Amino acid sequence: MKISFCTLTWTLSVTGSQPGGGSVYFHGVGPYTITLDHNDTWCLKRWGTQVKLLCTKSRSLPVGPLSWKDENDICTQLHIESGLQLAPTGVMLTKCSPDHFTCRDNQCVPLEKVCNSENDCTDGGDEIDCFTAHPLATYISTSPPQIPLPFQVDVNIRTADVDLMNAAVRANLRLRISWEDARMEMRHLQNVYKRLTLYNSTLWSPNIQTFNSLEFATTASHPVIMAKRLSPGKRVEGEYLSFPGHGNPVVNINDLHTHTYCRYDLLKYPDDIQTCNITFQILNVCQDGLKWELPSSSEVKCPVFHKEFWVKDCRFLLPDNFSSRFFVQLTFRRKNAYHIWATYLPCILLLGIGYGTLLLPLDNFNERGTMSLTTLLVFISLYAQTTASLPRTAYLKRIDLWYVFCIAFLTLVIFTNLATSTTTNTRGTTAEGPFWWHPSGPVEQRNEAWSSKKLSNSSTQQQQQQEQQRHEESRRKRKELVLKTASVVLGVTSLIFIIVYFTGAYITM
Repeated sequence: MKISFCTLTWTLSVTGSQPGGGSVYFHGVGPYTITLDHNDTWCLKRWGTQVKLLCTKSRSLPVGPLSWKDENDICTQLHIESGLQLAPTGVMLTKCSPDHFTCRDNQCVPLEKVCNSENDCTDGGDEIDCFTAHPLATYISTSPPQIPLPFQVDVNIRTADVDLMNAAVRANLRLRISWEDARMEMRHLQNVYKRLTLYNSTLWSPNIQTFNSLEFATTASHPVIMAKRLSPGKRVEGEYLSFPGHGNPVVNINDLHTHTYCRYDLLKYPDDIQTCNITFQILNVCQDGLKWELPSSSEVKCPVFHKEFWVKDCRFLLPDNFSSRFFVQLTFRRKNAYHIWATYLPCILLLGIGYGTLLLPLDNFNERGTMSLTTLLVFISLYAQTTASLPRTAYLKRIDLWYVFCIAFLTLVIFTNLATSTTTNTRGTTAEGPFWWHPSGPVEQRNEAWSSKKLSNSSTQQQQQQEQQRHEESRRKRKELVLKTASVVLGVTSLIFIIVYFTGAYITM
């Protein structure tokens, strides 16, 4: 068995009888013994004397983590005798090796399993006092470890949303920041990241805010400071594993919600590609107080899904390698599925209906006029609904050009239908459209002139009827020619516009 007190380790043996009649005592290789005196009190004495150096109370053998009372400043005396500097660490009688933790029942647990969130001792003694961060005397929690401070940032953008009406972008992201702090000692680290905790104190960590935020402050969950073992660590005999701050990075995990300004270019809407920069500022470090570790700080994970956009690219940008400000650049490309089904397809169907009125019979003016006018009104309402959901701009967007063409197309269709209209008045005579010119005068006027002469000749009446039929046939042919010409010109024009429009949209993608 071994007893460790101060910084010395002594090997003791167990003997069945004690000089002087005692039942059990421990005799070490040096001039020391541990004997049971009275009232369950065990004392460490120098061999052959009754001077008590250390004492503890235990109804059983005094092994394991017990409280030993220093009766005669044994630590100072032993260090003077051995020629060592004074560095007391406590006293414990144990059978365990220096790389094991001693439980209260004298069970031995490897130091790697101490404070691993699992009770390896029967009483859970290995999970007590598990503070992982122990600042040194030179630690100042309000100052960074060094200037410039080597820094590394990984960005994981979980969700991103484009706010067109407010010219902003919303993003939920996680920043993983790592640095080294040689001003503290870390204990009980595992092979996975473990939260750093300390007693009645705080650790220095970067204070991060967004620089171009539209809100008063960026809302964030409480930052989590973590670390994991990257080296074997130093074994403190029978107690814990110690890890220096140098060589074992500290990781700060921040979950942030940002609402930042973004300048959108809607000239090519809805086939637009938008680029937004989210600027972060570390407030508790001077302007040139960081030294970025590149390219390890260039890892940015983009969100996989967005309902309106494809996240085309995510980048990590720096003004320079020593700046306390950094950028996360997001590039969005709008999805076309919504506008294909909600805008383009209905518009093309309405254009087809309006164009179809040019193919109706010439005499069906009521049907042609009603259908074309109704289609135009539907287009105007769709245009008003679309523009209401977009911010106002001083320039025409691509979607505006689409609606302007469609409205102009239907307006020309209506003018064509009006120009070729023919209606019958209450007297049974025909009235021409408002845009039609009659070079020889109305037939009705010539009929009245002929009737005033009171011609009763039947041949003259037949000639009158034939002349009237020829004029009506001539007007009808001219109207049909106008309809055919308009249908061809408008059809070819609309086809060319649609091809050019969607070809340009495809090229911009």
